[in-house]
Amino acid sequence: MSESLTTATGPVPGPDANLGYLFRLAHQRFRRLLEVELEDLGLSAQEYGILSVFESRRELSVSELARTSQVTRQTMHASILSLEAAGLVERSARNQRVVLVHPTKRGHERLHAATRRVRAAERAALSDLSGEEQRIVRAWLANLATRTTSLRGGNARREEKS
Repeated sequence: MSESLTTATGPVPGPDANLGYLFRLAHQRFRRLLEVELEDLGLSAQEYGILSVFESRRELSVSELARTSQVTRQTMHASILSLEAAGLVERSARNQRVVLVHPTKRGHERLHAATRRVRAAERAALSDLSGEEQRIVRAWLANLATRTTSLRGGNARREEKS
């Protein structure tokens, strides 16, 4: 007797399901896991994402943060206000048009604590894979994330004709 895998919302899709659907489900589940892990630190997954940008940059403008996070400037501004109210970031005006944002000492401390939890969640998500398989998955995702050309002119067209 075989049991069907199910989730709270229905059957678990197989590996041959639509790739976009699989990406969306995986992203939703991973983001939910992060939300649970970060909740007692007072951070959402989105806020962690914003703070994590400061691991490689000392300060950024709201516009730069919005571009990096792929959200509107207005959405980023609201997030920055929330992080500022929590004492995790500070804003300073470079001039009348540009406002720079940087984490506070408390923000850096919270980022480090959250990063430990996020890394543990990543390890759990990849735990069924060998080290080599993990490197392949990460390289493939990084490659996919940095593509700047349309797939229409390349392999996708050839596959449609087959």
